[in-house]
Amino acid sequence: MLRVKEVAKRLKVHPATVYRWINEGRLEAVRYGKPHVCGAAAKGSGGAIRVPESALVGFIPPESSQAA
Repeated sequence: MLRVKEVAKRLKVHPATVYRWINEGRLEAVRYGKPHVCGAAAKGSGGAIRVPESALVGFIPPESSQAA
């Protein structure tokens, strides 16, 4: 399992781009761990986001995200 920062480094993009791909459903990710604040789980915060290495195999970043 890779951290978002590690995925961004491998794909040569900003970590915010990786988070966007995860939110759009383009990149598989897993959230685990306890929320830091009571009730935060309902809001989607807390825990850690990890990307399985298998999700990167064959992953092709969208054209609009690539640097020229």
